[in-house]
Amino acid sequence: MIGAEPALLAELARALRDDPDVTIRRMVGQPDRPTLIAVDMPPERVEALQAEYGSRLTIEPDSPIELY
Repeated sequence: MIGAEPALLAELARALRDDPDVTIRRMVGQPDRPTLIAVDMPPERVEALQAEYGSRLTIEPDSPIELY
């Protein structure tokens, strides 16, 4: 997840830590101002976040890694 507002991502990260259906894999940036959060979550949770945050939050699906 990428957000234009680091404070929004920090708030979201705090909320997601308590969600048993979500696993935070990685955060880039300062804990209080992250620029990216990589998470595992079910598709229904993704849809709910997209509906709640709209264009303030960019959620990108995982892409498979291809070896050359």
